[in-house]
Amino acid sequence: MRFLISIVFFLFSIAANASIIVVDKRLPYKDQGKSVSYFKDKNGSLGLDQVIHADQNGQFLASQAEVLNFGNSSAAYWLKINYTRPEREKAYLILDISNIEEIDYYTQNAEGSYHHVHSGSIAPENPSVITSNNYIFNLPDFTYGLNKQTIYIRLRTHNVLVVPLKMAVSENLLAGINSSGRLEAIYIGILLALFFFNVFVFFSSRDVTYFYYSVYILSLFSFIVLYYRGYGYLLGNEFRYFINFYPYIFLGTASIAGIAFCYNFLNLPVVLPWSKRLVQLLIGGWLLNMLVCLLDYKSLSASLSEVLSTFTTLSLVIVGVKVYLQGYRPALYYVIAKLFLCAMAIFILLCFSNIIPYSELSFRLAPIGFIFELLFISLALGNRLKEMEKVRLKVQLDTLTLHEENLYLVSSQNERLEKVVEARTRALKKLVHSLEAANADKNRLFSIIAHDLRSPFNSLISLFSLNDMDLLTFDDVKTLLNDSRRNIDNIHNTLNNLLYWAQSQMKGIKTAPSRFNLRSLVGDLMLVYQPLVIKKNIKIEFVTSEDTDVFADFNQISLVIRNLIDNAIKFTPHHRDIRIKIWGDEDHVYVDVCNPVAGNLNMSQFTSKEGAEPSYGTSNERGVGLGLHLCRDFIEKNNGYLKVSKEDECVVLRFNLPKNVIEAAQSLPLAEEKN
Repeated sequence: MRFLISIVFFLFSIAANASIIVVDKRLPYKDQGKSVSYFKDKNGSLGLDQVIHADQNGQFLASQAEVLNFGNSSAAYWLKINYTRPEREKAYLILDISNIEEIDYYTQNAEGSYHHVHSGSIAPENPSVITSNNYIFNLPDFTYGLNKQTIYIRLRTHNVLVVPLKMAVSENLLAGINSSGRLEAIYIGILLALFFFNVFVFFSSRDVTYFYYSVYILSLFSFIVLYYRGYGYLLGNEFRYFINFYPYIFLGTASIAGIAFCYNFLNLPVVLPWSKRLVQLLIGGWLLNMLVCLLDYKSLSASLSEVLSTFTTLSLVIVGVKVYLQGYRPALYYVIAKLFLCAMAIFILLCFSNIIPYSELSFRLAPIGFIFELLFISLALGNRLKEMEKVRLKVQLDTLTLHEENLYLVSSQNERLEKVVEARTRALKKLVHSLEAANADKNRLFSIIAHDLRSPFNSLISLFSLNDMDLLTFDDVKTLLNDSRRNIDNIHNTLNNLLYWAQSQMKGIKTAPSRFNLRSLVGDLMLVYQPLVIKKNIKIEFVTSEDTDVFADFNQISLVIRNLIDNAIKFTPHHRDIRIKIWGDEDHVYVDVCNPVAGNLNMSQFTSKEGAEPSYGTSNERGVGLGLHLCRDFIEKNNGYLKVSKEDECVVLRFNLPKNVIEAAQSLPLAEEKN
């Protein structure tokens, strides 16, 4: 029986001694996670005495991994480290990571009580701790040659808690730091070189693709180098606190810039139009994650970042493959880069989830993975430049070929020269015909002005003459002025149309778009025409939606709407209704002016792009025939399209305007398609 007890005690001693770290020159500079035991404090409320009591009750668990990985948790974890120091040389404990928020380091002093040192990524600087891109704690000097010593460390962070823990004497510490520092210096140098090169290319070429790529590199540099590897301390404590409070702001910025780079580099608006929704979804997800991080939910933001990173990378790989299959060669390197990044992201996600054991390789792989991704993307950009150079050379070759053909045509083909002369003669005849038509328009306009403007002014002059001779009573003057109101309005509208027509003929009209509310403009103009509506005993039905802001020239659109309402009132029979409707979609606002007409409707009068002949309204109102012609010109100048259609006995004039500057650049083809 005593023999069995001795064996058990011997085995227990071996197991216990196996967890004791011997700190001397023979101890390699590597992670000592397997020699550490740990205890989980779920609420983070236990003190050292309570933890020591838990240790005495056997509640600490032995670690099985070189690098401890406690996952994404807000709990506090206590580490217990047993060590001996056979040699009289300065020794240290190193936490080779920078983003642990709370670190409490407890060592025994000569009297047997525990000395407490507090540090961490968001804690004030402590002179007892060497704080750089890691945390270096001194082992007590009096422990030389003594038996087993115990250290307790309390760790807590609202993020993924990974603990690469090392112990070393001075000589090994310097050698280890220099070894890892050389590797980090290499990829930091590569990142900076890539950033400055692409910034230079952007300012040289003004290609926005290089701008997005530069932002992507800078944001990745901030997240990987300044946060993940902890070099943010070089920019001061304020910046170190900020980047440790809000790290996923930088990762989100990098992801959004990478998505925008993909959208421009792969020319997705043209090659894959449907990808616009996917891009909006991805950017929206990252913006939401950045907001969560700003609201100080860093643990939730860390989980969202893991999912979003994987989903974003997979989505961009699929998009890149589709673009490559459509013949865009530079997409191949882009797909390889994203596949490499995707594999790395999945590997790290599995490590964080403890599906794959976390190790020193896992810790170093993320920066190296991003470096390889950036290098492959640089190859993709280089291939893109090569393809663009091929296109440029092809254009030059086509131009040279055209020049040679022209020389051959001039020197040897008299027949072709005759055809050129004949074509120019036809063009000259067409120009002469156009000038004759313009001269005819001028003569017609002067004859209309002579009749339509002189007659109302003669009436007004006669009215004033009778009034000067005291032949009219006040009621007579009031009645005659009210009868002349319509003539004055016609004169005003005619003068406006003639003024804008003259400016357009002299190429003097400039469109100055701005944002204004179309519903308010139509409402104000309806008040101006209310007396005419009442006089003809007609009604105007005004239907509108809420979102009616447009980006156009206010004065030009005001003239358009005045002409359309004026024509609708002019040609609407008495006791009938006019309908004005304003509605819109995502990019445009549409205006419908619908009015009944008397008699047969000549649609060619509305669809002709030349100035129409003057026409008479239902109350014998007369116009100069310029209104609809000006409306069509001004609407097209404001990136819209005028359409005329017939519905039963009514004529409907519909035009559209863009809602903002972006749609204004490309709205005309879209508008024609929708109309």
